[in-house]
Amino acid sequence: MLGLAQRAVDRKWRLPMGPLVGRYNPYSPAYISDPYRQLDRLRAAAPIYRSRVTGSYVISSYELASEALTDRRYGTNRKEDSSLRSKMFFRLAKFTPEEENALDNTLGAVPDEVHQHMRKAIAYDFSRRRVTALRPRMEFWVDKLLDEAAARAEFDLIGDFAAKLPILVAAELLGFPPQDAARLQEWSDSYLVLVDPLINGAGIPRMNAAFHQFDPYVAETLRRKRAEPGDDLITRLLEHHLAGEFDEVQLRVLIMMLMIAGHEVITNLIGNAVAGLLRFPDQRELLAADPDLMPAAIEEFVRYESPIQAAWRIPGEDLEIGGVRVPAKRAVTVLIGAANNDPAQFAHPRRLDLTRGDNRHIGFALGSHFCPGTWLARVEGAAALSRLLERFPRLRGDADRLRWKPAAGLRGLYELPLTL
Repeated sequence: MLGLAQRAVDRKWRLPMGPLVGRYNPYSPAYISDPYRQLDRLRAAAPIYRSRVTGSYVISSYELASEALTDRRYGTNRKEDSSLRSKMFFRLAKFTPEEENALDNTLGAVPDEVHQHMRKAIAYDFSRRRVTALRPRMEFWVDKLLDEAAARAEFDLIGDFAAKLPILVAAELLGFPPQDAARLQEWSDSYLVLVDPLINGAGIPRMNAAFHQFDPYVAETLRRKRAEPGDDLITRLLEHHLAGEFDEVQLRVLIMMLMIAGHEVITNLIGNAVAGLLRFPDQRELLAADPDLMPAAIEEFVRYESPIQAAWRIPGEDLEIGGVRVPAKRAVTVLIGAANNDPAQFAHPRRLDLTRGDNRHIGFALGSHFCPGTWLARVEGAAALSRLLERFPRLRGDADRLRWKPAAGLRGLYELPLTL
C-alpha cells in the first residue's frame, strides 16, 4: 500500500487529462512547450508520486532529488527496473544477443567495480585542467563554424553550430578523424531513443542499425591505435583495457557512449542559453558589458533550462521517500529540471539571473554517477557562447516561437533561426 502522502495526492490533484494519462506527462504538447508550470503543480501536490505515464516514482523537489542522487542504495542499470513499462520496452525492442550485450556493458549497467575503473580511466581527459587546456582547440572549431555562418545572413544555431561543435570537439578528444564527424553525429543521434523515444527520427531499428556500423568502426580505430598510439583518450583507454580493468566489449561500448552522451547535452546547453538571452535582453546586455561573467552565466544557463532534465535511479532495496514507499527495483525518475526550478531552493527560479549567488544547481546530477563531462560542457559552452556573442553582438531571434524536443530526459531545441 502506498504511503499517506501518495494517497493524499491521489485525492487532492485531479487533472482533466484523465486517469490513464497521469499527472506527469512529458510528451503532452503543453509540457513540451513549458514544463515548469506542470512541474510546479506537481511539486506543490507531492514532491514524489507514482506516475502512470512513466511507470516510475517521480521526484520533483530539490531536497528529495539531491538526496536520491547521492544515496548509494540506488543503482543506474535501467534493465533492473521491474516496472511493466520497462519490461515491455526491452521485450518489444527485440534486441539481438550482440545488441543486448552492448546495452549490458554501458557505464551505468556494468558492475560497480568496473564502473569505477571506467570513471578513473576517463578522469584525466575530463578533468578541469585538461579540458581548460583544450580550449584553444575548441575555439578553433567554434571560429571555423562561425566563419561559415558569417557568409550568410541567417543561420540555424542548432543545426549549423550547436549540434556540430560538440561532435568535432569530442572526435578530437577521443582520437577520431574530424572528417568522420558527420557520420559520428548520425550514429550518436540514433541513440537518443534511449532517452527520449519521441524525438524526431528516434527509433530502436535506427539505433540498432547505427550500432552495427559504429561498433566495427570503433574496433578498427582500436586496431589502428594499437599500431600507432596517439595523445588521445582512446589510446589511454586502450592502455587501461590492456591492464585488465575492463574487457574488449566494455572498452568499445565506453568509447561509443562517450561519443554519444556528451554531444546532445552541450548542443542543448548552447541552444538553451541563447534562447534564454533572447528572452531576457537585460541579461544579455549584462553579459556583453562584463564577459568575465561567463562562468557564472554557464551555471545559471544550466539551472534555468537544464539540458539534462531527468536522471533515473533504481533502488536496491525498499525505501521510503517523502512519505511514499518505493519498492526495490522500481525506477525513480529524478526530475533535475524541476529541482533546479524549485522556489524552496532558488528565489524567482523562472528568472534568468546571471549574477545569482550560491547557485548550487544539480544540472549535471550528483553522487557517484554524476555526469563525467561536466567540465567539458562548461568550458566548451563558455567558448562557444563567448565567441558567438563577441562576433555577432546584434544577433536576433524569436524567443516566443521555440520548437522544443520532447523533454523526458533532455531539454533542447530542434532549431533556433538567428539573424546575425
